[in-house]
Amino acid sequence: MEIGVAPRAQGMGGAFVAVANDISASYYNPAALVNLTQTQISFMHTQQMIASVNYDYLAFGKPLGGNRVVGLSLIRLGIDNIKDSRQALIYLESDPDNWRLDWSRITEFNAADYIFNLSVAQRMASNWAFGGNVKLIRRKIADHSANGIGLDLSIYRDFSSGLTLGAALKNVTTTFISWDTGEKELVAPALFSGVSYLWQFSSFHLGVRPAVELILRGEHRQKSASLSAGALSLDMAAGLEINYFELLYFRSGYDEIQRFNLGVGIQIPHVRIDYAFTNYDQELGNSHRIGLIVLL
Repeated sequence: MEIGVAPRAQGMGGAFVAVANDISASYYNPAALVNLTQTQISFMHTQQMIASVNYDYLAFGKPLGGNRVVGLSLIRLGIDNIKDSRQALIYLESDPDNWRLDWSRITEFNAADYIFNLSVAQRMASNWAFGGNVKLIRRKIADHSANGIGLDLSIYRDFSSGLTLGAALKNVTTTFISWDTGEKELVAPALFSGVSYLWQFSSFHLGVRPAVELILRGEHRQKSASLSAGALSLDMAAGLEINYFELLYFRSGYDEIQRFNLGVGIQIPHVRIDYAFTNYDQELGNSHRIGLIVLL
């Protein structure tokens, strides 16, 4: 739930709650889905941690009329083909210090998390928009599984001047995940709030959009956060997007855990293709994301 689903957003360091104007808003700020004027389908894929972790996103959004938009999305985070040697250990002469592995008994299993989102957005007469997600969570690792449910709420406002504001309160009621082993997981609420401004330089056919976002969490992140007090922590992300003729897009950003990000995109009729690069520590491998949005 924290990795992010759009190469465009990642290229801007994740500072996207006030920028989202496509189907990926269903993840970053569901209220901003009101920007959809036609049906959109999106797909994203990335591999992380030296290609051992696969992360995929599939989404669909459709305007219903009456300034209302609905969206459906599915996220999968998975590690596949993990070696399982639990049944392959053989003790020789009943000596716990004298053992070997029977390689013929080694099997494989997968570990995967799934999140299904149902999103709704409504623009009001005041031009404020309100939205939310209901998310269903499924986790599975080898023989065990877990189920959970959560709720996100958000607001969005765009001004004719080019200014946009957005805020999303994720896991509003604390997302609850229950394992078949009896273990419970609780995901604390987090508030994402941001501002963005689009400058249009018509004579140069350029658009310049900076964005800043503040992230407030209640997860006792004293050591990893920029600022913290008790259970609360505060971090910041910042990004920049430059477009030429609304055809070519160049992006850069600094995310909440101090990583540098770059991105590019190309918009052709009915299709936008985006790419993002995230700089990880050398041991973990860098992240490359490719995403596609189709306008129907």
